[in-house]
Amino acid sequence: MKRQTRARQYIDLANAVKQINSGKKVKRVGARDGSITTHPIVSVDIHKPEKIVLKECLEWLKSYHVFCNRHDAGTFQNDRGQWGAYGIKGSGDIHGVLKRHGGKHFEIECKRGSGGRLSLDQQKRMRNVVANDSLYFIVHGVEELAHFMRGYV
Repeated sequence: MKRQTRARQYIDLANAVKQINSGKKVKRVGARDGSITTHPIVSVDIHKPEKIVLKECLEWLKSYHVFCNRHDAGTFQNDRGQWGAYGIKGSGDIHGVLKRHGGKHFEIECKRGSGGRLSLDQQKRMRNVVANDSLYFIVHGVEELAHFMRGYV
């Protein structure tokens, strides 16, 4: 797990002081690393892992002739021991363009069926995408993707 930043430590300390002053038991507000939990908003199979959800979402989008690509990001180590990075940090798992809506950009972040966590980088990316008049969806199954894309395909 990543170390807490100094800013995050101060936020935790301020929350603890507020709780002490109000007479409540001190309890952490949110996750230590700043991530937030996600849960499906429509009924999905909670036993599906993320890779199956991602595969099914790509197939669903292709069946509706939506232009989209799988996007991956991460780090690697070459044969000389040097580290490198690829992809866009915090970016969605699927990027695409909606032809019927004037080429509107969208990103889809896939999570396992039972829910997952949205990291700070993913939260920042989501805010930036939405602020630039694009779509960003967090899906836990094809049923949820169909729910979100209902007015777009």
